[in-house]
Amino acid sequence: MNKKIRRTSSETIGDSASILKETPGQATPLLYGFGPFRLDPVERKLLRGKKIVGLTPKVFDTLHLLVRNSGHLLEKDDLIRMLWPGTFVEEGSLSNNIFLLRKALGKAPGYIQTVSRRGYRFVGAVRQFSRIPPAQLEKRHEVGAVNVPSIAVLPFIFLTEVEGRKALSLGFADSLITMLGTLSDVVVKPTSDILGYAPGVDPSQVCRDLGTRYVLQGNVQRSRIQWRVSINLFDAASQKIAFSEKHDFALENVFEVQDEIGRRVVESLQIRFPLAVPKSRSRYSNEPEAYDEFMSGLRESYATRPEILEKAIQHLSRAVALDPEFALAHATLSYVSMNLHFEFDPQHLWLEKVEHHCRRALELDPTLPEGHFARAWILWSPVKNFQHAESIAALEQVLAIQPNNERAHNRMATICLHIGRLKEARIAHEQAQRSNPKTRSLNLFMLHLYGGDFGRLTEAAETYVKEGPGPAYALSVRGQALLYSGDLDLAEKHLATALEELPEEPLVVSLQGMLHARRNEGDLALACVRRALDSPRSFGHTHHTYYQIACTFSVLGEIQKAMAWLERTAGTGFPCWPFFKLDPHLENLRRMPAFEKLVTDLEYECGAIRIRKL
Repeated sequence: MNKKIRRTSSETIGDSASILKETPGQATPLLYGFGPFRLDPVERKLLRGKKIVGLTPKVFDTLHLLVRNSGHLLEKDDLIRMLWPGTFVEEGSLSNNIFLLRKALGKAPGYIQTVSRRGYRFVGAVRQFSRIPPAQLEKRHEVGAVNVPSIAVLPFIFLTEVEGRKALSLGFADSLITMLGTLSDVVVKPTSDILGYAPGVDPSQVCRDLGTRYVLQGNVQRSRIQWRVSINLFDAASQKIAFSEKHDFALENVFEVQDEIGRRVVESLQIRFPLAVPKSRSRYSNEPEAYDEFMSGLRESYATRPEILEKAIQHLSRAVALDPEFALAHATLSYVSMNLHFEFDPQHLWLEKVEHHCRRALELDPTLPEGHFARAWILWSPVKNFQHAESIAALEQVLAIQPNNERAHNRMATICLHIGRLKEARIAHEQAQRSNPKTRSLNLFMLHLYGGDFGRLTEAAETYVKEGPGPAYALSVRGQALLYSGDLDLAEKHLATALEELPEEPLVVSLQGMLHARRNEGDLALACVRRALDSPRSFGHTHHTYYQIACTFSVLGEIQKAMAWLERTAGTGFPCWPFFKLDPHLENLRRMPAFEKLVTDLEYECGAIRIRKL
């Protein structure tokens, strides 16, 4: 039997009326100072005086975490979870980061204290100061400012032992993120962006890290048969709790509580809430075990390692077995299975599962955005020969309901890049960055490459690779960047390293063929072409292998073969005509009438694809 939710108290801390009069903006970014050092989290720089101290991205992130929690012990497990979310990493990786960090800080006083068997604490005196002059800070929060309001919803904290509390902790946050994500005039940080935060983290730190105006935190406590949810909305502009509320509810009313919390937050920000917002009860499952399995799978679905994605698939498979009408679990299972197939495992055994669960999700809920996202992944894949227009249309259905969906924006950017719509690709990439500044994709690298900005490729490649492990093609980007920037010796070194890890990967082998062709080593180049074509295994973007074979033949002067492979490239999902026109490896083809016709036809066909949500 359902019981009505009873709001037991509603207290406003600070002046809530002032919130409603202001147009929310982003939190003020800070600089940190300690000793002779200055840490700039926005520019991602550590300065000693005017000199930049070289740090890898992960070592920088380690320092940032320690400094912003100065004086507090950070447990090793928490540090690993925050630095490598969704990825299994040995403790030695953290120890190595600390070693490199201490080395970078030199013979300065010991800033980092090791607490044996537990973790690390930053013990230096830390100063904080704004990156923006006070006059500009006041201007940013004037009435009528154009800054877009932004909010991060953190996993809820359970103050008492509750069965399934880990799933409910993320479930409360994911539900609110989804509800607020339907709004077009607010930036809501995606679930992937909040997984690394430990319970009880300082909300002002979260605002600084993620660039948000608001942070929503909540805790849950059980007393006999009653459950109490307390929520706090922190406002970075005033550095105060904007409002605090408590709700009492019965366990079976958990979805109504999620909806009520979402509506209350929206009302407090004075943003009109859409009438068609889906209810939590219709989005999730009433079956507790299915709900728990789904949340475990959702958490692991953001990983980049195949073994963790396989674990996500196991959890999601159990969720739909326990509740066959759990549409969201079907859609997520379809997407994760397709991601594993596309990036890591080209065997077709995944495809039946992928299409079945996507179809089932949309049968159960034709408006489910995750169902249309899964469908977009299927449409834009080798099994469907990369149906660009149809996949873009599916992504637009996602963005019509969830304008802040980071994954949809990233996928839109990738498709636009492949069809030569570089302007739209940049807009979509920026939208993904707006939704999640920490989003990890190769789209920026590809924007530089396909736009002919070869001088910026190496930096973009290094940034991508150092962020963490990724799929097969991540190992080739360093070599590819150096190949286009002209450093053939260093390109050879990085390609050799990639081949040690993936000796039969056609993408890497065909890049090595381009390298040999550039050096006039025809026999070695052709041997690479044969090796690339002999291997039946490759990741989803096989058309890039075909393109690199076309480049190899072009550099060798075999223009008819080059032209045939370029046409095959375009016909199998990579009709990037602007890149064809400027890639130096295709110079020998540019006077051919067939090349001119191909480029002209592709420009017309790709330009005719309608893209309305950018």
